[in-house]
Amino acid sequence: MPKFVKKSELDNKRWFVRALLLSAVLTILFTKAYLTFYVIDLGVGIYSILTSFVLFNILFISYFRYKDPYLKVFDKKIPDTEKPLVSIVVPVKNEEVDITDCIQSCLDQTYENKEIIVIDDGSTDKTGEILDRLKEQNKSANLRIVHLEKSVGKKKAIEAASKIAKGEIYAFMDSDCDMAHDATEKAVQIFYFDRQLGAITGHGRVKNRHAGGFRDHFLEKLQDVYADGACRAQKGMESVFSSVTCCAGSLSFYRRDAIQDFIPQWARDRFLGMEFKFATDRRMTAHVLATRPPGFSSTATTNKTKQSVSILTGDSSTSAALGQDKGHIEVKSSFEDMEVNGYWKVLYSSHIRVNIGVPPTLDSLIKQQVRWRKSFIRSLFAAGGIYWKRPFYVALLYYLQTAMKFIRPYIVASTVVFLPLMGDYTTPIVWFAGVLFTGMIYAVDFRLRNPGDRNWLYRPFFTLLSTYVYTWLLIYAAITIKKTGWR
Repeated sequence: MPKFVKKSELDNKRWFVRALLLSAVLTILFTKAYLTFYVIDLGVGIYSILTSFVLFNILFISYFRYKDPYLKVFDKKIPDTEKPLVSIVVPVKNEEVDITDCIQSCLDQTYENKEIIVIDDGSTDKTGEILDRLKEQNKSANLRIVHLEKSVGKKKAIEAASKIAKGEIYAFMDSDCDMAHDATEKAVQIFYFDRQLGAITGHGRVKNRHAGGFRDHFLEKLQDVYADGACRAQKGMESVFSSVTCCAGSLSFYRRDAIQDFIPQWARDRFLGMEFKFATDRRMTAHVLATRPPGFSSTATTNKTKQSVSILTGDSSTSAALGQDKGHIEVKSSFEDMEVNGYWKVLYSSHIRVNIGVPPTLDSLIKQQVRWRKSFIRSLFAAGGIYWKRPFYVALLYYLQTAMKFIRPYIVASTVVFLPLMGDYTTPIVWFAGVLFTGMIYAVDFRLRNPGDRNWLYRPFFTLLSTYVYTWLLIYAAITIKKTGWR
């Protein structure tokens, strides 16, 4: 059992401020309703109302219903003989600057029953030499380096690793990231005591988030405060319903049974008559969301899990293994009472931490965002087609947010160009104020969870960037969807 685990996210004072934040969002929601019917443009007003409605739900659910899955099991003990093997898979190409820290973080994991598989995807810089040197310096470690003669792409590199991996759990991490020393141990703890868990994603923070002054690493700090909020708010809300829509490539863990048979199909995914080369984390996540554990019966219900388990070790509170007798667990229940209608759970844990590398320049950031939006478009045909099977309310919010992404370009164009040309300046001003308000709400939320961290000041800037720049990238991504180059 860990010496110290922080069970309470905030003290009472900060919880009170959270309540004030929600009250402010609710007040603005009703104010927008009034303005929509009596003052501003109807279309912009309705969209603005929906924005506040979604924001309120995300914050309310993530604040009051999310509980980190690690906190439910951190004090339970896994018998040494039953600790599963974890295969940490790192695909890499031309990452000579970051690869040492990345692999070292894998080697330094407190969890011992692990293998590390690094696939060098045809690197042309010094990445291969660095990997060989790390292998030589860590002869006793279960570290395997595979050099591919030519680049095949991230997905096929992961497929190559899956053919030699032996672990019951996969950990996929991007090569410009490094995970906390206890990340794997915490993930295993959650997987072991929840046999319906198919995948779990961690909490990402940007590497250079505190480097230099206010203007130094400006874009990285913008992305840091966004990543923190996107994890804790959006993924936290989705995790309440065991239905996280995207397990991030920065660091996510998957149960082998949930994805092994799908990896070859994922690696050769085709879209619009051609191979879709982007490593779509959403596509992989959608597969887990859409499938059930092996042996599940189609007669499953949506009732909460009420599995009766006899633990010969004496721990009667431990969750039952879903049809997997580990020797000390006698399963007395069937699949009929599994959660989320028996589908795999997909969760988020704020205790599983990873430092992520992000684009440092505007040009590289825009290119990354275009790639992500192409992957988002591709995932709509996967996640969009199955997400209605998940709990109703989270599905409602998912489809609502998705629709709003496609409507937003029209709304932004209206407030920036069309309405001012027609002499309506009130609507653009109200819209702009609403955008800043949303940014400040997330900024205060960040500050509450990260006291003393001045990066909260960057959140309004990110909201402006997202609204007035990122909005148009979805259209560009759709137009250029068949261009699959990474750079």
